Amino acid sequence: MGIMTIALGALIMGVNYQESVLPLALHAFCIGAFIAGWFAINDLLDIEVDRINHPGRPLPSEDIAETAARKYGHRMMILSSLILVGIIIYDEKGIGAFAWVDSVIVWLVALIMMIAYELDGKPFNPCLKKRMLWGNLIIAGTVFITILFGAAAIGHATEPVLWMISAGAMVLIMAREVSMDIHDHEGDFDRTTLARVAGVEKARKAVWILAFSSFLLMTIPFALELLPTNMVVLMLPSFFCALAVKPFLTKEKDAEVASLLRGAMIFGLLGLAGCGIIING
Repeated sequence: MGIMTIALGALIMGVNYQESVLPLALHAFCIGAFIAGWFAINDLLDIEVDRINHPGRPLPSEDIAETAARKYGHRMMILSSLILVGIIIYDEKGIGAFAWVDSVIVWLVALIMMIAYELDGKPFNPCLKKRMLWGNLIIAGTVFITILFGAAAIGHATEPVLWMISAGAMVLIMAREVSMDIHDHEGDFDRTTLARVAGVEKARKAVWILAFSSFLLMTIPFALELLPTNMVVLMLPSFFCALAVKPFLTKEKDAEVASLLRGAMIFGLLGLAGCGIIING
């Protein structure tokens, strides 16, 4: 997913494939390694919760040893930082002085988000994943900054259309995260999710509001003609999945809601990538 969003950010803003293959590959593997490392570390820290909510996952089921997962997580984070150094060296020699600044800023923001999400010790323990909505917002924000990271690979991280698309994707992921919290609310004994604090019914209403909002945000670039209006047809599968959650929320089928929202995200990425390929092809 991280590599897909890197490609999306670059495709929308226009890619010269002959000139951009190496920087795109560096950015894709940099963020891919970062996300892989983060998620491995997160699974290690959440192993007790997952024994209740997701006993079939590799760590709770002991298909993977904790020591192996820890080594993998640390190595992926080190690999990501080394690739970032490679990005700096490549940009400095090829594109020009300080062309790498956008990439470094986005990577550092991602690192700060990871630390704030996971850190639960002394003297600082923000541990946002245990705080209502903040943890959801951090996970959703990773999609936002990953798209920006892809655009940074070709020097277009500040384009308004990209920020609109990133905002729509972030709200969609936020909806999915809340729906997953509803599904897992009985096992989330150590955190204050929206479902546990406000109740599952209010949380389901929040999921619908977020899903509908993501649909509206995704249509704005087409309505403002920042993207060709006729290409909105490529987004219809994503829009359908996002809006189709309503009856499943009513029937309290939270696992299906999460799956639909994941489908909306994947179809949205593919649709926007298609727009970029057609526009810049």
